[in-house]
Amino acid sequence: MRTFCRSKLGLSLTLIIALVQFLHSQTPQRVLEIAVLDENSVPVAAARVLLQGPAQSIRCETDLVGRCHFTNLSLSAWQLRVEKEGFYVFALPAVQTSGTLEVVLTRQKEIREAVDVVESSPAIDPSQVSSQEQLSGLDIINIPYPNTRDYRYALNFIPGIVLDPSAQPHLAGAETHQTLVLLDGFNVTQPANGQLLVRVSTDALRTVNVETSRLPARDGKGPAGVLGLETGIGDDHLRFAATNFFPSFQNKKGWALDKVNPRFTVSGPIEKGRIWFFDGLDGEYDNVIIPELLPGEDTDTVWRLGNLANLQANLTSRDIVTTGLLINRFHDDHFKFSTLTPALTTPEDTENVYVAAIKEQHSFSGERLLELGFAFDQYGLRQVPAGTAPYVLTPEGAQGNYYLHEQTNARRWQTIMNFYAPRQWHGRHDLMFGADLDRLSYHQFFQRSSISSLNEDRSLALLSVFFGGGPSTTYNTEASAYLQDRWSLMPRLLIEPGIRFDWDEIIRRSLFSPRLAGTYVLDNSGNTKISAGVGVVYQSTNLFLIAAPLAGSRNDTFYNSGNNPVSFLTSFAIDRNRLEAPRFLNWSLALERKLPAQIFLKAEFLQRNGTHGFVFNTPGGFSGINFLLQNTRQDRYHSFKVDFRRTFQKRFIVTASYTRSSSHSNQVFDYSLDNLIFSPQVPGPYPWDAPNRFISWGLLPLVKGFDVGYSLEARTGFPFAVINDQQQLVEPPGDHRFPRYFTLNLHLEKRFHALGFYWALRGGFDNITNHQNPFVVNNDINSPQFLQFSAFDRRAFTARIRFLGRK
Repeated sequence: MRTFCRSKLGLSLTLIIALVQFLHSQTPQRVLEIAVLDENSVPVAAARVLLQGPAQSIRCETDLVGRCHFTNLSLSAWQLRVEKEGFYVFALPAVQTSGTLEVVLTRQKEIREAVDVVESSPAIDPSQVSSQEQLSGLDIINIPYPNTRDYRYALNFIPGIVLDPSAQPHLAGAETHQTLVLLDGFNVTQPANGQLLVRVSTDALRTVNVETSRLPARDGKGPAGVLGLETGIGDDHLRFAATNFFPSFQNKKGWALDKVNPRFTVSGPIEKGRIWFFDGLDGEYDNVIIPELLPGEDTDTVWRLGNLANLQANLTSRDIVTTGLLINRFHDDHFKFSTLTPALTTPEDTENVYVAAIKEQHSFSGERLLELGFAFDQYGLRQVPAGTAPYVLTPEGAQGNYYLHEQTNARRWQTIMNFYAPRQWHGRHDLMFGADLDRLSYHQFFQRSSISSLNEDRSLALLSVFFGGGPSTTYNTEASAYLQDRWSLMPRLLIEPGIRFDWDEIIRRSLFSPRLAGTYVLDNSGNTKISAGVGVVYQSTNLFLIAAPLAGSRNDTFYNSGNNPVSFLTSFAIDRNRLEAPRFLNWSLALERKLPAQIFLKAEFLQRNGTHGFVFNTPGGFSGINFLLQNTRQDRYHSFKVDFRRTFQKRFIVTASYTRSSSHSNQVFDYSLDNLIFSPQVPGPYPWDAPNRFISWGLLPLVKGFDVGYSLEARTGFPFAVINDQQQLVEPPGDHRFPRYFTLNLHLEKRFHALGFYWALRGGFDNITNHQNPFVVNNDINSPQFLQFSAFDRRAFTARIRFLGRK
């Protein structure tokens, strides 16, 4: 009987609980949905939304489609505040407690168009899982750095990026081709060699984003990370701006034209509220003079022209179509002109870049979003010697005319698809999956004359004769797919698992890359966050290496004193059936903390271990046999980085970053037919390795409307190898380094209103301390000028005038 009563009581409780749940499910919930868009009706993700009531405040962050929700708000008065760094704050004194509210955030401008706007304050982003650094378009304009016509030099002041003397960026100690470079979401790394050659006007950039670790599964092919370039688009106001439209002059060997690099931008509506355009035109003319060289050998002329045209059309409230066309043309009379390579010893260089893209975003109900895109990019290169005189390398430098006539063309056709669909299950899931299909081609043609290398007494040390190099084309097809989840398990915990699939027709292996990362906010105020992650990333196949066997061969004859000449033939070979994809394992741990006085601290440890890296080896020893492409390179990189940032009102800012790092390989040489050091592979640091590096930049108000901007870099000098007259290795990289590098650039700027327009005039000194920073070294141990440094970065006065238009 007692058992029967307990069973009856349990059944009654079960029925009561079920009834309560049923009645609760039938009770209509009040839901307030906030939809955050920019001026062009594009969703704004990671915007901070705050509802302030009489007794409490509630926060949320917008998802990838710019939405966030509040449920069952009390019927009291609520104030709304929406902000995101780079935008002006949006505020409402009172909002409804249900329905959908659309909020438009306005991007920050150089000239405020209203007196009552307030810049969004910086904050730690709890939804940011990857290790990210960013420069806004205003930052790139405000940072004083040499060569402001080239945005790549601004990248040097992003923590984690080191720029080499060729203006190629190295993310987290890696080779440039190990970085995935995106222009408005499309891959624009040079399809064959992976270099960053695309040029965009610095006035056309909206943001530059860099991610070096905890990469989502969406990002592949770049084990070093992602460099994302986002360009501008117009709004409902017609705008025009111009920069550096006056030339400068120099007095090195008498007064002469120095340079002129004008930039012009124009943007506005084609149809207000629906169709907008943006056009950024930039040019460059440089008259380079090296006083140390003889007349007729001391001058180089460089010109460049680029134009970016963007168009956005909101076909419907759910369909947004964007298109872009970028054209770059470049010409250098004497490529790689320096103190060791006078004008006539260098080739004439002509390059072109074309990038065309179209993308559509379609929004479905239920916050689902589909993105489809197609892009085409082409990189052309042509180098022609100045004459037919024999090319001679002496211990003091080059003589004669350059030996190589080269013509290459690299193309990529790219199709992308991304789909976003949120779900609720034990928390919120932001699911993404997508695919990427690329077709690449690389056409090459080389014609080479001989190279003679002389001893100090002018006797012949080495004679190099080349064969082959006729026209050839190499193809590759790449296919990728990914599945990624952003799981908000708890309000302060975000986990991001994902997996990626990659395949190409050269390696022909199915590659799976698992990723797992997460972030946890330690306090309710959101002032402390820790992030950690680990993931596998595969490197894309380098077409330049695959095409090396078709580039020709060379015969080198060594003339040793008292001995008979020794000759051997050098060629390159690959066995595609034995190749593997280079594999990298990345892991990192980071802490972010908001300190008193609005100072933000970020500390991070990063380690990247690479195996199966592509490298040319000499399996039978270095005695004149084939170089064989193998997977024996192992890369090791680790770093500890500490960043500080303090942002003030009205775009003023101060940043500082110190990095302790090491970038090494067990096989450090990248052999090619035209860059051949006669030595077996050796371990050592990469040429851009900088164990200690400190960078800082800022913009601060001075007096009477003047602003002062500065940038500073101090680092260990880069390593280099030592060779002899016969291009044989004597001392490996790392035994010698360039001197310690230090530069401080200090500029003053005045913004003023004249003739009904706004203007900005800037003047200052690059390398104001005149620290002797060389870029060239004589590394020939047999030369009387051995270890003599040259091509110093000297103090220079620069000026800039900008026409900013009306409000």
